[in-house]
Amino acid sequence: MNSAGTFERTGARLRRELTVKRVVIGLVVAVLGIASIFNPMALAAVIAAIALAGAVEFANLARRAGGEVSLPIVVVACIAYPVLAYFGLLARFESTLVASLVLASFVAALPESLERYDGRVAMTVLASLYLGKLLSYFIVLRALPHGERLVLWIVIIVVLTDTAGMIAGLRFGHRPLAPRLSPGKTWEGTIAALFTAGVAGAASYWLLGVGGPLWLALALPLGVSVSAQFGDLVESALKRNAQVKDSGHLLASHGGVLDRFDSYIFAGVVGYAILFLAGVR
Repeated sequence: MNSAGTFERTGARLRRELTVKRVVIGLVVAVLGIASIFNPMALAAVIAAIALAGAVEFANLARRAGGEVSLPIVVVACIAYPVLAYFGLLARFESTLVASLVLASFVAALPESLERYDGRVAMTVLASLYLGKLLSYFIVLRALPHGERLVLWIVIIVVLTDTAGMIAGLRFGHRPLAPRLSPGKTWEGTIAALFTAGVAGAASYWLLGVGGPLWLALALPLGVSVSAQFGDLVESALKRNAQVKDSGHLLASHGGVLDRFDSYIFAGVVGYAILFLAGVR
């Protein structure tokens, strides 16, 4: 097949993906999200909102897959984690919070049928940590010296990973990365995403004046890019298990909140771990 035909086919696929409605919604979400980074309270509120909406979608996915989640427990976790992180109290009270969530999950599952009792408990604890705890790392990062630069750096890397992976996958993708989870993901898109995130992330290290050891300039972009793509695959697995295309419809053509922010869920904690090892804290 000639290159002109390939470019034409790729252009048609990009036009289907990048509709005006999708682009506008994406820009609005991006502007609001980036603006919140510069105000700690606004960022905490945005993280809590994402976690709460994601909790509802997670519960719906679990229900479609034949499982159940005690949603009130997960809602408490999605509020408690951002609040404690914002006030700098997470290190002090997290062990108590986790123990309380586990105990509450056991109690909340009792009134229902005992047939899937252990599953309800496990899914409730999983959802609480997946959405409450992991997303709260962005708030913890924001509280560090020059935290707005660190969070912005990670967000830029995730955005570049998603964008480069999608475009390169559509244009050059031939070898599926994980066909059982996400047929659209390709090795070509993954490699392009890693390369783009590595180069642009390293450049952002200098432009943002992050500081820290020189190896951080490449280690964090690559680590965050890998974790972002892993987060996308995890959410794809949840959707496959529930046999649905999107986690929800809150963001119209973008699907649900989990569809839009799945790449960030693991990126925050991995970014925090790398920064911790680099002594940036």
